[in-house]
Amino acid sequence: MKKAFLLFLLVAMTGFEAHALYTEVGLSYGRKRTSFDADNYLDTESLSGSLSFYFLDRLALEMSYTSANTVREEKIRSGGTVLSQQTVVQTTQVYGADLIWVFAGKQAFFQPYIKGGVAQVRRVQEVKVNNQNTYRLEPEVALVPSYGIGFKLAMTSSFGLKFSYDASKTPLGQGAFSNDDQLRAGVTWMF
Repeated sequence: MKKAFLLFLLVAMTGFEAHALYTEVGLSYGRKRTSFDADNYLDTESLSGSLSFYFLDRLALEMSYTSANTVREEKIRSGGTVLSQQTVVQTTQVYGADLIWVFAGKQAFFQPYIKGGVAQVRRVQEVKVNNQNTYRLEPEVALVPSYGIGFKLAMTSSFGLKFSYDASKTPLGQGAFSNDDQLRAGVTWMF
């Protein structure tokens, strides 16, 4: 029943016309900083590349790779003296495969979309305590669901700007998960 509804929805939105296959290459950058004060913050930076294969004009299969680096700095002070300091550097690699549904045609200036799929997430953490002891947490690798929304602004027929909100359910260990989200801005080329 669910598959039949999805097939009906797909046909209703795209029609029965044949459409040519085209490709999109994208590059996106994301940055997020959360601070409590100058000594305690979380800083994340990411770079993503994607390759999308469009079919039926408004549907695409997107393959993506994201490399992210997060630094968490925590200091406990008493007066002017640092009592404890911990720095955690996390490196994350994400390989994704998403199905994208664009709500406007290729010629439209504003092209909103939604997407959903799966991602393989690999995370490594290095922890430094009091600028002395450094240890590395074993890499965590998991296959997780991913989803997002966004829009493209077609500046020309082959070049555009892309903005998105992407999220995935990332494992924390011992069966716990977190919803990790990210805002991205980038450029895209259509072929």
